[in-house]
Amino acid sequence: MRARIKKQDIFPAIMRAVSIADRKSVMPILSHVLLDFQSNGLTIKSTDLDHSLIETIPADIDTFGTVAVPAATFNDIIRKTLDDAPLEFSLADKGERLVITADKAKFELSTLDCADFPATAQLNNSCNFTVKAADFNKLISRTKFSISPEESRHNLNGIYLHKEEDMLKAASTDGHRLSVSEMPLNSKENIQGVIISKKTVLELKKLLDIAMADVSIRFNANQVQFTVDNIIFIAKLVDGVFPDYKRVIPDKTGDSFVVKRTDFMTMVDRVSVMSDDKVRAVRLEATGGSLRCSVASNKLGSGRDETAIEYNGAGWSAGFNAMYLLDVAQTLEGEKLRVHIKESLSPILIEDESEPQSLFVIMPMRI
Repeated sequence: MRARIKKQDIFPAIMRAVSIADRKSVMPILSHVLLDFQSNGLTIKSTDLDHSLIETIPADIDTFGTVAVPAATFNDIIRKTLDDAPLEFSLADKGERLVITADKAKFELSTLDCADFPATAQLNNSCNFTVKAADFNKLISRTKFSISPEESRHNLNGIYLHKEEDMLKAASTDGHRLSVSEMPLNSKENIQGVIISKKTVLELKKLLDIAMADVSIRFNANQVQFTVDNIIFIAKLVDGVFPDYKRVIPDKTGDSFVVKRTDFMTMVDRVSVMSDDKVRAVRLEATGGSLRCSVASNKLGSGRDETAIEYNGAGWSAGFNAMYLLDVAQTLEGEKLRVHIKESLSPILIEDESEPQSLFVIMPMRI
């Protein structure tokens, strides 16, 4: 096998592959990437059994061959070669070593038997539809931060994707907050609700950030497949039932106030430094045309700040996890937020007035 590849073509692909490969597995082959040199280019495969990535990149190949090499070491070799030096690949010792040459640098990398690499079956004859990459990226971005980190609550360890009328909806919750977003879906498919895991979400986000075309999505009973440009990403679905999130969304019949998003974010972030607990608890108080944020800590002291709001309701006060408030404000992009409020121990509903397709619910806390 002999091939020549540009660093700018192979390095981003290897970076994506190494994040999938499982370095801690008791199966050595899972810490490797499979390099398949064929007439249509170099196909790079990696898997941890729950997630698999297949990517094909351009390559000038004289003779074909397949080899499995340590993912992390291969990535380091490529990363440290000169940017403008052409990379040349060949096999030595009857395929037991991959030889990598870049300018005056030369490496010989041990290999494993390709036959041990797990087979990756693409999803065919399954539910499938296509969405715009930018819209789907926003859908994921608006909901990924409220995925539960508690492994014992496995049905909350991901984003719930489902179809409702002609919209594709996404929801996530950790039990203390809820994020919901939607986008138009031009598909007649009967799409069942599925939960995509947190790792799937994080790896998918990397692909969506570089996507140049639409995203093709396929589901079967226990897997999902995303095709982004020349990359195929297959992942195991979370086995569980997502809770009926709609019942915790407050109605909008009560009072509400409008605040400039950047002012709100700056105020909460500034005051929360005085909080002495992990949840960075802060108190919000709305009176007249002003929103005050305050902290009173026995250990550190106190702090407060305020900003102007559009509000004509009665006085309102409630305590919140500052990070939950900041996550929403930092995720959205509009100029103003509308915050729907009720009693001090009732959840609040936050919306970006320029983005009605997304909403966020945050539970209050006693402080």
